[in-house]
Amino acid sequence: MNDIELQFASWLGDDEALPETQQLTDALDALYAEEPDEAIIQKAQAGLDKALENVLPPLVYYELLENTPIGNVWVGVKQTGEVIGIEYDMSEDDFLKFLGKGGQVRFRRSEKETAEALQEVQAYLDGKSEELNLDPDMSRLTEFQRTVLQAALDVPRGQVRTYAEIAKIIGNPKAVRAVGQALRRNPIPILIPCHRVISSDGTLGGYGGKLGDPRKIKLLKLEGVMLA
Repeated sequence: MNDIELQFASWLGDDEALPETQQLTDALDALYAEEPDEAIIQKAQAGLDKALENVLPPLVYYELLENTPIGNVWVGVKQTGEVIGIEYDMSEDDFLKFLGKGGQVRFRRSEKETAEALQEVQAYLDGKSEELNLDPDMSRLTEFQRTVLQAALDVPRGQVRTYAEIAKIIGNPKAVRAVGQALRRNPIPILIPCHRVISSDGTLGGYGGKLGDPRKIKLLKLEGVMLA
């Protein structure tokens, strides 16, 4: 059994449980035996919830935006509010696998907990807002990926940069191909605008791993970029 399974086993009365959890279970058993009032129960539950958060993987809320101008869009938000993932035209199972890359997490589908992010993304895609007031989570990315995506974040709306220009901006002009790969693996497109980075010959280049993706065209046109 791993540590989390042992922790749960303790609360469920398994003999293989970690001994340090015995105090918690004994205290809860004694508390409920005395038939406490509701306030005491709520306080105990809050303590238990806090203890669970200390041993369980972080929680990610997610929900689907349907029928946006670029199709169905999944949005994943951390319990602390940062956006951890955005993806398009993907099954729910595949999106959860996508969110789970790079670290162990728990998932909970929740329109309520993702409401702010969903509203921001919907308004942006509908052309009702020119910016996204959301914080991206890049904690699970490599330092190089974070540097590239931060450079993409700094490209103003209505403008584009080339992969070569991004490579120069980050101080590594020979890393053009690596910059392209980092942008194609961007876990939070739209919020981190990798669509604003194009090939040096003026063509759109890849987006989401696909050349000439119509979503990139739609996003750039939405932002006022004049395309040939």
